[in-house]
Amino acid sequence: MIPKEIFDLCVRRRRARYQAIRRAAEQLRMARERAESMSHAPDPNGGSHGSGQGDGLERKAISVAEAELRLRRALAWDNVFARMDRIFPAGTREMITARMIFDKELSIAQAARIQSVDRQTVMRARDNYIVNVALVAAAAGLIRFAEEKDEGEGDHHGTDSGDNKAGTDEQIGS
Repeated sequence: MIPKEIFDLCVRRRRARYQAIRRAAEQLRMARERAESMSHAPDPNGGSHGSGQGDGLERKAISVAEAELRLRRALAWDNVFARMDRIFPAGTREMITARMIFDKELSIAQAARIQSVDRQTVMRARDNYIVNVALVAAAAGLIRFAEEKDEGEGDHHGTDSGDNKAGTDEQIGS
């Protein structure tokens, strides 16, 4: 099994599969508009060195770069889920379960009832799907596992490249 934090991260990413790219693209569009509007703004100080516009423009450029990074990450996660669509075709228990739980937001009990199976079967299918998501995401460089510090000291930790902020890694683990 994988650490709970990584499992939960993969669940969050799967639930947000269809919104993540739209949201990141919109953030990039807005960041570019802000930077573009500032680059055309006349300098109120007539171009003096103390205007501070350079600092503002630099912040806008950083904002655009961070938004581009978020979009690239959202697209990379979408590629993970596209690969999962190939690994688990439409008729497999894992894909049926994933679509019920993550797309339709059904509970495990509801998914079990609809599929005419017990809850454990649904949980196994969901877990198998998410573990495979984690493996594919790790192979794509979206999840990294840190080395264990010393024998018996610390836990295995992983990072998600940009769960909340571009350019920073969120520590995953206990």
